[in-house]
Amino acid sequence: MVRFVRRGENGETVSLTPLVIAVALVLLAAAGAGGVAAIKSSARQPDASDRMGPKKNYAALPTMTFTLGGGDARIVDVRVLLEIDPNVDNKVADPYVPRIADQISDRLRQIEPGQLSGAEGAKLMKETIASVVDREIRPVRVRDVLLDRMVVR
Repeated sequence: MVRFVRRGENGETVSLTPLVIAVALVLLAAAGAGGVAAIKSSARQPDASDRMGPKKNYAALPTMTFTLGGGDARIVDVRVLLEIDPNVDNKVADPYVPRIADQISDRLRQIEPGQLSGAEGAKLMKETIASVVDREIRPVRVRDVLLDRMVVR
């Protein structure tokens, strides 16, 4: 066993173990702080696109007006945003708008005005538009269909 002692002028021994332990603890703390500083400086701060994902790209369809089916003739105005791949031009849906509007019109003639009330109505409208858009714009992957505006008159 190693003993750290020192002899004083009068010949008595003084233990240096507490001093050695204190120096060792200070050196370990300094090494730990240096390691933390090195890790923090080398770590890259994530930018907004890393935290939130890539910027979303929307293709806006023009406001479309449709007549609903049923005995009570009602009209619905819809403005739709299509979330598409960020690498695709947001005007990609423009050539398909007449076909999309025609197909949505056919589908909405089968919907009663009462079906479009509340959250379920918005969900039904969104599902109807999504199925039409998916079929009509086959080459473009549509991630989501957003109802920007829906007014039943």
